[in-house]
Amino acid sequence: MTIRAAIYCRISQDRGGAGLGIARQEEDCRKLCERKGWEVVEVYTDNDVSAYSGAPRPAWQEMIRDVRDGQVNAVVCWHVDRLTRSPRELEDVIDLADRHGLELGTVSGEIDLATPTGRMIARMLGAAARHEAEHKAERQRRQRRQAAEAGKIAGGGKRPFGYEDDRITVRESEAEIIREGARRVLASESLASICRDWQKRGITTTAGIPWKPSALRRMLASARISGRREHTPRSSWETTRPLLGVIVADALWPGIISHEESDRLRALLSDPERRRRVEGSTRRSYLLSGILRCAKPREDGTPCGFGMVGRPRSGVPRYVCPNTPGTDACAGTATNAERTDAHVRDMILTALDSPAVRERLQRPDEEGSGLYEEIRADEEELEELARDFGSRKISRKEWMIARQSVEERLERNRAKLSKTSKATVLLDFVGTYEDMQERWEKLNDSQRRAIVTSVVRSIEVGPANPRKRWDPDRFIFDWIA
Repeated sequence: MTIRAAIYCRISQDRGGAGLGIARQEEDCRKLCERKGWEVVEVYTDNDVSAYSGAPRPAWQEMIRDVRDGQVNAVVCWHVDRLTRSPRELEDVIDLADRHGLELGTVSGEIDLATPTGRMIARMLGAAARHEAEHKAERQRRQRRQAAEAGKIAGGGKRPFGYEDDRITVRESEAEIIREGARRVLASESLASICRDWQKRGITTTAGIPWKPSALRRMLASARISGRREHTPRSSWETTRPLLGVIVADALWPGIISHEESDRLRALLSDPERRRRVEGSTRRSYLLSGILRCAKPREDGTPCGFGMVGRPRSGVPRYVCPNTPGTDACAGTATNAERTDAHVRDMILTALDSPAVRERLQRPDEEGSGLYEEIRADEEELEELARDFGSRKISRKEWMIARQSVEERLERNRAKLSKTSKATVLLDFVGTYEDMQERWEKLNDSQRRAIVTSVVRSIEVGPANPRKRWDPDRFIFDWIA
């Protein structure tokens, strides 16, 4: 019987892309096949793919399919750990030996899967490989953490936006873009709106592709752009890197934005309520959707209170209390969208053209300053708890109990800080009434909405007066003090 052998080669890291490790493995495997008299029918190569991480290995999966289809009846590799570092996958190989008579050849030594002793040796080698992989992963985690605490540069990947190839020198043309993005997000403009604007202006990432909201969110939430180093440990079951890490040191590179701005951005962009609102909505075509509230009285005299949405009738844009089944909406209030937008704009600009507003904007942000300190203290406490757990000073149960209260407090303070950020939109907008009118016309709906929500909580819309074609008295503003 002719032995049709498949050579499997794998290397975990080939950052230079030379593939030399793969070539050496294949050469040694071919010599082994020649000594055994096996015919090499295919070489399966997974370059720069870890068997420990659980990442998909296309060549491995293709080879297993070919074994099951009978095209291959022997597998040759340099060592068992090149084949797999997962005991579960090794058992799959042993199962194939049972079902299909698969033979295994390794350059590092003979392993006969047809015998109990050979299987035991394969399992022992597999367990040893797994043990070494876990130790290597632990060493790498400690090295990354030590590098973070020293404020050193994280290696690998493309250069970060805003910095040169050395990852330290600020590239001023991109830094100004980052500052602009930070200002607009702190002003409550949506990430999608900023990305659309940047795409029109030809602003791209370091990879030369247009910005997407997810990439912009991660960049602006990174502590790197404020000249700080964060450590973002990831548990083995997590498939994506968390948005926020723990800030552990000042970095070796200069910041592009201030620590305070960065803390506000991190609080705003990690706010779970904001994420739910963005992910559960479509692009807005009506400025005041959700801000307007139906005030038509119910039978018990209480106002409806349901958020009004944009719905045209006969081609005329309107805001209506929606007739949505399964909700408490009364569906009894509507108002012309164009005239309503203009009325709200005039009321907002009139309110902003006042000494009281200017005085409020000039007050020191004492609450925000206190929140910065509390957030930083809680982040440091979480890091200290992680150290104590890692050095076995506290048990896992003690760590989880202590961590829960700190994380709850941290989440509350980040939510508070994100709310204090809304007033920043007014700093660059407030001026004379005429100036604000001119600026308003140049803003998009997302920017205008940021102005409105920084001044009012909601606007109630009462029933229409049948005697008046337009009744501004229907609108009751709940102003933010």
